[in-house]
Amino acid sequence: MEKSKESKQEEFVVTARKWRPLRFDFVVGQEHITHTLQNAIKTNRMHHAFLFSGPRGVGKTTTARILARALNCMNLKDFEPCNECPNCTSILDGNSYDVIEIDGASNNSVDDIRLLRENSKYPPVKGKYKLYIIDEVHMLSTSAFNALLKTLEEPPPHLLFVFATTESHKVPATIISRCQRFDFRRMEIESIVKQLRFISEKEGISIDEESLITIAKKGDGSMRDSQSIFDQVIAFCGKNVNYSEMAESLHLIDEEFFFRISKAVMDKNIQEMFKISQLVMSKGYDLVETLQGLLEHFRNLLTVKVTNSTEMIESSKAMLERYSNTAARFTQADLIRMLNLISQSEQQLKYAPQPRIKFELTLVNLASAATVMNISELVAEIKSIRQNGIKIPVYKEQAQIQSVNIQEDKTFVAKEEPIKYEVIEKPKQEIVKPISQEIKTIEINKLNWANFLSEFNILYPEFNFLSSSATKFEGNKIIIEIEEVFLLNSVKSKYDLILSEATQFFGSKLNLIFEETAKKTVIKNLNNNLNHKSSSYLPRTTKELNLGAMHPVEKAIVELFGAEELID
Repeated sequence: MEKSKESKQEEFVVTARKWRPLRFDFVVGQEHITHTLQNAIKTNRMHHAFLFSGPRGVGKTTTARILARALNCMNLKDFEPCNECPNCTSILDGNSYDVIEIDGASNNSVDDIRLLRENSKYPPVKGKYKLYIIDEVHMLSTSAFNALLKTLEEPPPHLLFVFATTESHKVPATIISRCQRFDFRRMEIESIVKQLRFISEKEGISIDEESLITIAKKGDGSMRDSQSIFDQVIAFCGKNVNYSEMAESLHLIDEEFFFRISKAVMDKNIQEMFKISQLVMSKGYDLVETLQGLLEHFRNLLTVKVTNSTEMIESSKAMLERYSNTAARFTQADLIRMLNLISQSEQQLKYAPQPRIKFELTLVNLASAATVMNISELVAEIKSIRQNGIKIPVYKEQAQIQSVNIQEDKTFVAKEEPIKYEVIEKPKQEIVKPISQEIKTIEINKLNWANFLSEFNILYPEFNFLSSSATKFEGNKIIIEIEEVFLLNSVKSKYDLILSEATQFFGSKLNLIFEETAKKTVIKNLNNNLNHKSSSYLPRTTKELNLGAMHPVEKAIVELFGAEELID
């Protein structure tokens, strides 16, 4: 009994070797290469050297071995090796004299290549071609590459080379130019899952879809890495694999954990964030990997929000539905802001002296940040309200500057006593609904014009100066005097817009006239009168101030608070 158990253990072969493809059709995810090679065999247009480049575990060496068997197969069918003839079996067993595999990392000296050159002169023993497969060819020394150049450029008719490398940029251009280059691509998650499902069915292993997707994502586009992880999971879980046990065996953070974080963000639950941080530390999860997973989680939410589809998310069907429901509760601007925050924190966390505090601060910032609303969306909402006939009461606070310190160079100078501002609120006026009939009285005209400007300035703040411009009312005619020429030109360029908005508000077409006033403004130096409150000081309104010549601070005070300058 003991011997039989030992023999069973010795018979075990890892999945990556046991299920290595033996035909071109079985190579997963590299159809663009296998079809090309088959057509080359079919048309007898075989190049003398091939360079197979690509990530690890995607089938470079496997494809080279299949090519070697196909070229020397005695019973070639549909340009696929039979894997049963003496030539195929000897190559499969690794004892063929015609197919020689060389590890470029350990046989990288110029002497090794010289020996290869000497042996390559001899014709094949049984097959049609003598084929050298050099793995990790980029590890060869410069002298070794130079020794290979002449043979590679003018090889004997029976000689073929296949170079495999994961770092093609390290191969000299003189070598690449003498080869046909095939770039193997990273395998898609769907292709890896399909192959793992096929293997599990053949092996009698029960495994759920979520586990297969997680294994494939953990493999990072490599079939061999995914199969190695698959073996590890089977060793831990046995023949029946479920997601929770698999996550425990690989020490992974499951997607449910990230949905817990996104829920805390939606609820603005900072207390929950500290509990999550404590859980991460107690479980021993890597903080950087946790943020990377969280980054992918919110990326998935943003993808659903932007595309209104879950097609670009690699997850199980149950999780896809959760992504769709959760994304609906976030705005696009919020998701972009959170992605930027997590991305920055991920970089900073690597060099943070106290990683845990930095990690907790990131979670707290996610939960405490205010919701972002796009300005264009806000303006559109205001317009929609107006179109529905709802008037928005807006009361503009006017401020009067008691004393201003302006020097001749238009710059402020700090004083020992701070400048005091006296804010005088104007009484709020009741907004009168627009009149549908023709406006007949000047009193109604004045009241509705003020109300119109209050709402108009919300949508078009660049015309705030109209509120302080001198206005005359003559029946249905409204005359607005504007001092600055560039402001007058700006109004005239938007005359149709202003007229349309006013007509919609008043309920009838107005006769708006914009004129240039001849008043000139001189800003006086009030340094000697900072605390002077004499009634002889007269306020000068915004329309009398030359905004273009003002210091930016002065201009901001005037525009934001409707400030007035006091002059003699």
